[in-house]
Amino acid sequence: MRRPSVNPPFRYIIAVLLMLWGVLLMIGGLVNMFPDNAPPKIKPSDIFIFIVLGIVPCILGITLWLQASKQRKERLYAELEQDILRLAKSCHNKLTASDVAIKIVLSPPQAEEALQEMVIKGWARLEISDSGVAVYHFHTLISGSEKQSAIEV
Repeated sequence: MRRPSVNPPFRYIIAVLLMLWGVLLMIGGLVNMFPDNAPPKIKPSDIFIFIVLGIVPCILGITLWLQASKQRKERLYAELEQDILRLAKSCHNKLTASDVAIKIVLSPPQAEEALQEMVIKGWARLEISDSGVAVYHFHTLISGSEKQSAIEV
């Protein structure tokens, strides 16, 4: 069961607001601790407030931003894998990097990298054509009749 998550654009907004809040309070704290034309007046309570209301929100904002970025990359990569699997199904379970690059609009190196990653994960098997072109066979995709004829192990 997946736990509900905050919408990624909303996470970025919260992260930016936390960082702005922290920076503004840090600047305000520094101005208060180091007034113009006067000796610095730093109290322990000023340092505590500077850390709690300034540094901590900045760190939380940066952490939230990095988490949202990581989740976004993972979601985009999962969508790419799904697109490749759909394409493989429509191309009789065999693809080349060129097929993926053209039909999914990726650069050839990106397509090659995504296909190699799917081989590593066990979704596909690398084969070489007579002309030396790498062909990725998605052996995990089988027809409905083949699924029906499967026997219990």
